[in-house]
Amino acid sequence: MVVLVALVLTLAPQPADGERARAVELARAGRSAEALAIFERLSAGSADDVDAQLWVARLHARLGSTALAEEEFRAVLHAHPSDIDAHIGLGGVLLRRGEWRDALALLTEIEPAAGESADLFAVLGRAYHRAGDDRRALEYYTRAEALSPTDVDVRYAYEDIVELYRHAIAFEGFGEHVGPSTNAASGTLTAGLRLQPRLRVDGIARVQDRAGETDFTGGGSVEWRAGRADIIHVRAVAGSGNVSLPNADVGTDLIHYAGPFEIGGAVRGLWFTGVDVVAASPTFAWDNGRWRSDARYTYSHSSFHDTGQTSGDHSVLLRETWRPRFRLNVSAGYAYGIESFEDLTADRIGALGATTASAGVRIRLAPMTQIFATWEHQWRSNDTRMDRVTLAVVRSFP
Repeated sequence: MVVLVALVLTLAPQPADGERARAVELARAGRSAEALAIFERLSAGSADDVDAQLWVARLHARLGSTALAEEEFRAVLHAHPSDIDAHIGLGGVLLRRGEWRDALALLTEIEPAAGESADLFAVLGRAYHRAGDDRRALEYYTRAEALSPTDVDVRYAYEDIVELYRHAIAFEGFGEHVGPSTNAASGTLTAGLRLQPRLRVDGIARVQDRAGETDFTGGGSVEWRAGRADIIHVRAVAGSGNVSLPNADVGTDLIHYAGPFEIGGAVRGLWFTGVDVVAASPTFAWDNGRWRSDARYTYSHSSFHDTGQTSGDHSVLLRETWRPRFRLNVSAGYAYGIESFEDLTADRIGALGATTASAGVRIRLAPMTQIFATWEHQWRSNDTRMDRVTLAVVRSFP
């Protein structure tokens, strides 16, 4: 009887096994903080629990604690130099720190021994993306997604690369309330074609009704990846006889990627009926995966045809974006002056001294489909207020 009881206890699932399975389930579902707490307990309970140590490292990386993640991965490699998962994890951490060359060397060295690994292919996809090799990036992301379609991290990376480097169609519309006679509604349709891995072309059509007047603009934009870390974007749209929208809108911007940082600048020219605006904007962004911070300063110069007067104005935009879940982004913003060149209208040129607060969400409704919703409230210098609600749907095609 004693032997039988001992055998049953030995074969019965241990509490730790159930706890581990629960932690893995939480991690795969994107609930990283809860999973991390369980794996830290498991790792502390056994110095030889390599699986728990690796999960602790992965989850620290997912939550943005790259220093702690690197420490954990290197500790595993110190004890187990040939551990494939630790190499993959360390490569991912190096990428987050902008050390893509070291990451690519590390990952390509272990690739023959790793076999068909979705985790390795996903990290290699990110490494080649940072290296500017978009064709290989998409190839590895596609292989990773095929091997592990339910993995949150792999699926997110795959959808991101498809959204960046494949064809897409988007519709954006907003409703704006300022007063009984100055309400506005607008709709914009954009169709994007990826002609080459480094070249994307968009067609743009927009119609807007404001205070009983209907305006239209149409044109396009070109995006060119000039180098591994540099993207040039050129835009040109035009209309005829518009009252609120510009009759011509031409601009170019450059973005340089330096690890988690984006440094760039833009120049924009807008020609309205009776007034011209030229603007220059340095931009900066920091993106660590879960948090993104955007900042833009703009100096704009306006020339009024009827009076011959000119004016210079300063604008600032700050925005924070947080991704609490795999399919959800939440953002909040503050702007003084020009909050959006796409929504800038002729009636605003003489009263750019406005303050805008905004809040928005981005939801991935289904694979390759996203919906954006934004609410803005604006206090204008002429003692009026504006509320605007914007909805956009984007569909990408693999």
